[in-house]
Amino acid sequence: MNYLQIAALLYVLIYYGILLGFRSYLLYKNTGINPIKNKSKHGLAGFIENVFGVCFVLISVIAFNFAFLEKNYVFYLIPIDYLELTWLNNLGIVLSFSGLAIAFIAQLQMGNSWRLGLNESEKTPLIRKGLYHYSRNPVYVGILLSNFGFFLMMPNALSFCFLAVSYLAIEVKIRLEEQYLIAQHGAEFSNYLKQVRRWI
Repeated sequence: MNYLQIAALLYVLIYYGILLGFRSYLLYKNTGINPIKNKSKHGLAGFIENVFGVCFVLISVIAFNFAFLEKNYVFYLIPIDYLELTWLNNLGIVLSFSGLAIAFIAQLQMGNSWRLGLNESEKTPLIRKGLYHYSRNPVYVGILLSNFGFFLMMPNALSFCFLAVSYLAIEVKIRLEEQYLIAQHGAEFSNYLKQVRRWI
């Protein structure tokens, strides 16, 4: 097993174990809220959550085929040969793990306001400190950066589709969350919109 394959498996472990699992555990420990069961299950918000669920599965499919099933990887995932350059693959490792770190720090800075999805019956405090002073969506900035790095680590047709679909899903989810936050926080969030950019 080469270092790229190890990096791919480590990425999956951190993504599921830290970004989702450990962060969900911290929220549950502090509030009793299970963020997985707390998500919207209907309408456009529910559809987007399902898209994210598919993307989470794709991460494992891509990484495990890359690490353990070389024939499957070559035949089904269709590697993009001209992007399989050592410096690009190494850049992908740096970007993917940097993105995960940014996303995790932003999650921690949200404190007990962090959720995996929308729940319109809740009202959580508006967070404006830390990374949220510079970006309205630093978690998503980190996730997109990590997804782009993930693609560069393993450039293939499926990882490209994963990157494209996750980007579109995040764009829609951000707009849904902004509508929710305007409804919840009114003028406070409207002022925040004017002061801080959506991305960076």
